[in-house]
Amino acid sequence: MDPIGTYDYTTEAYSLDFMRRLPLPTLGNYLLDAATRHAEERGAGYTVMERRGTAWVLSRLAIEVIDADGLAAPIRVSTWAEAMERIFIKRCFEVTSAATDKPLAYARSIWAAIDKNTRRPTSLAGAWPDRMMVPGRHCPVEIAGRIAAAEAAPDDAPDTRTVRYSDLDINGHLNSIKHMEAMLDGFDLETYRKASVQHFEISYHAEGRYGTQLARFRRTLSPGTFACALVDGDRAISRALIRFV
Repeated sequence: MDPIGTYDYTTEAYSLDFMRRLPLPTLGNYLLDAATRHAEERGAGYTVMERRGTAWVLSRLAIEVIDADGLAAPIRVSTWAEAMERIFIKRCFEVTSAATDKPLAYARSIWAAIDKNTRRPTSLAGAWPDRMMVPGRHCPVEIAGRIAAAEAAPDDAPDTRTVRYSDLDINGHLNSIKHMEAMLDGFDLETYRKASVQHFEISYHAEGRYGTQLARFRRTLSPGTFACALVDGDRAISRALIRFV
């Protein structure tokens, strides 16, 4: 089987945003769906991990948008595993036009395998065959180092949101995409009228639990570039770096 998985997605008009663009969280959902299908088809997905008592957890995700308008048309997502370390796997994505093959976006991610009982990282030995790896394939987006702590010097007082039923994933925790939505909701409509997100990077640090009240912080790093954070009490459960153009 080809180590690269390729999947087509079409976004209906009712799922576009008010600027007729593909919302970044929707693109995030497509990426996660492609990753899930790719792993499942190659014997390293939910079914196999469940038998091992383990689960995949997204640790980092960086998306670089090349053509925001092009993402509203039918797209093709290709994904492959780039490298594997003891407890992490690095996965890449290329998003192209389904009609022309023009590159529209790239993404790079880091995933960990955790023990479902202890919630601690577990070894990936035997979980991902070497034949599924595609090292060195072009993926021009980098994952930065530590993302600045927005809560250390926020632009304004934080607003809050409570984790509810529709926010939860299959494990009963705040869905990875809901973290993205919360960060992006921290900007007003005028921001999205004048610009679009060119770079979005998020790091996940802890689980968001049902009923928890989270504080959302935003900090301007430079014109058009922001650090954001979702904070539970005195710890950030996720941080994001967002750049508009």
